[in-house]
Amino acid sequence: MEQIRSPLVARKVGYSGKAVVVHADAGWLKKIRCGEIDFFEKLSKQLTQQGMAMRLAAAGGGSSRALMEQDHLNILIGHQASYGANILHAAPAYIWGFWYLDEVGVNWNSSIRFARFCPDQINTEKAHYFFNGVSGHMLRENVSRIAQEPRTEEPVETARAVIFCQDVEQGADRCHHLTTEEMIRTTAQTCRGDLVYLKLHPDQTRLAQKAIIAICNDYTNIKISDASIHDLSAASDVVVSQNSAAGFEALMQKKPVITCARSDFWHATLTPKTINDLRDAITYGHEAMAGFEYEKFLYWFLQRNCLEPQKPEFGSRAFSRIREKGFL
Repeated sequence: MEQIRSPLVARKVGYSGKAVVVHADAGWLKKIRCGEIDFFEKLSKQLTQQGMAMRLAAAGGGSSRALMEQDHLNILIGHQASYGANILHAAPAYIWGFWYLDEVGVNWNSSIRFARFCPDQINTEKAHYFFNGVSGHMLRENVSRIAQEPRTEEPVETARAVIFCQDVEQGADRCHHLTTEEMIRTTAQTCRGDLVYLKLHPDQTRLAQKAIIAICNDYTNIKISDASIHDLSAASDVVVSQNSAAGFEALMQKKPVITCARSDFWHATLTPKTINDLRDAITYGHEAMAGFEYEKFLYWFLQRNCLEPQKPEFGSRAFSRIREKGFL
């Protein structure tokens, strides 16, 4: 067990004996120790003020397993889903600057997927102000979770759909309803005669990318593109993915988004579970999503359900979630 190396934590004495243990892989551990992650820097400062310590453990190691069995609150970083009286999950959300701190999991496993989105209960003015600030910056500056290709002066040709590929089908935690091949073939056939963009994911292996390219070669209307996801979404009538951040970001452009996998932002998308469902979603997507209040959804998802370390209330909100676990 190792105490965090941040100056925000190390000087405090007289702790209550309870600790918050962050379990992370080597990459995250190095960044947290160096004080590079605002989320943990500011959380550790809040814990110090409450007379508590934050400690680090290498996920999966012997110390990590032993600490999980003790009277500590454990914060797990990553996609694994689990529930326990002393467990919370943390990870960056789909938009940089926002984080999960969730009792069930993150992304498609987060508890947000069980929550009700009630637009009538959300202040319109606040939602529009938030939406315009976040989307305006990201779209104008071409900002995304993954660095995008620089924009060119030549506009992206309009298309019927864009497909954003992912690497989620080989994991132990099955979340997809349709495979990448089913998405590609169904979209290409449904949009026959119309242009369909496809963007490969940088995390996919060369073998996986080669297989996708081979599928695309069966259709003359598919164009593989390296353009910015923002430009591809803007140029396309509908956006098709499994549950990618690129699909979430397309909501900032008020596009009909089709998610062919389990997600925690399904409230704002169409979620086909069969090939026929996908055909209908592509055909009737605009009609089905007409009038959807995208501004309120992004405000609800990011501002209400996630945490923003840059905000002054971050520490108190994060500590409230720890207190809600009954840990104190």
